[in-house]
Amino acid sequence: MGTTLTEPDYKIAIEFELTDEERDTIREALGTVNVNPYRFYEAFLHQVALIERSGVVPKRFVDFVAGLDGRDRERQPVIWIANSPIDEDVPPFDFDEPVKSKYEIKKTFISEGFLALFGIMRGTPGIGYINVNDGDVFQDIYPKRELQNSQSQKALKEIYFHKDLANHFVRPDHVYMLGMRSDPVNEVYTTFVRNVDVLNAFTEDEQQRLRAYEYYTPFDDLTVYGGNRELGDADKHPILSGVNDIRYFENRTIGLTPAAKHVVEKLNQTLHQVKQPVFMRPGDFVCVYNNYAIHAKEVVRVGDEEALRQRWIIKTVNVDDLAPHAGHIIAGTTHLVNG
Repeated sequence: MGTTLTEPDYKIAIEFELTDEERDTIREALGTVNVNPYRFYEAFLHQVALIERSGVVPKRFVDFVAGLDGRDRERQPVIWIANSPIDEDVPPFDFDEPVKSKYEIKKTFISEGFLALFGIMRGTPGIGYINVNDGDVFQDIYPKRELQNSQSQKALKEIYFHKDLANHFVRPDHVYMLGMRSDPVNEVYTTFVRNVDVLNAFTEDEQQRLRAYEYYTPFDDLTVYGGNRELGDADKHPILSGVNDIRYFENRTIGLTPAAKHVVEKLNQTLHQVKQPVFMRPGDFVCVYNNYAIHAKEVVRVGDEEALRQRWIIKTVNVDDLAPHAGHIIAGTTHLVNG
């Protein structure tokens, strides 16, 4: 019988903060990378790997990252690092074509370098999807006029609770998000829920219902919008698989039977009872184990609409091992998913 909604001692908080000196040491090293990651990703990654092996990364940070290997993903699915190096003074992107605008405006790649560095240090390679920004590994949570009302990283307002690419045939193990621009005049939060806290609210019978193939979730908006590969219709699926893996997108996943509809309603209610918000400032680096937590973008209050259109987080999605996904990787690449 599920009764306890959340453990009172669990709270998402900053676990590591780089000193200004440590941040600047990493920034200076990453500034030596001389290729554009949106044009020459493999060469960019190679140069960042040379930096990782050079010994320039501050030991305190190296030790912290190494200590994450033994982390309990189920109980501690969110990592929060503060004062990370980012590109500074990047002008706002065009609201109509933010990705194209980024290619034209952004001339330094410190943030991309830090995301790549962390992935290398953790042994979690980043991947791109041919249907998302034509395969870019580094993506933006940044509004786009045409997609402002979508449930994608281009949305202007809320993005409901989900795990990234929950209904894709290649589901990432990690989502790495680096805060680039956020104005406190707008109360916009990245909100997290642990899977274990959700399941604590459900009885054994209800959990068995969650394991039935009685649910449907359409492919995510951005994957369909990309259009480089036609994916057809998504399959029916269980919400719960494995020990506590939740495959779900709030307000998009539907139950196909009366009993399934009932547990979907309860799941929606539970998510909002146990959520924990994080206000991501520039330099805040938040990582989530994608199979052990669900996250959302919540807009609580808008004080400046223009600033909301300029809110920016850069992200990657990463896997523990490329080998299980080899059949979906486009030949000639080590990172690009055919879908």
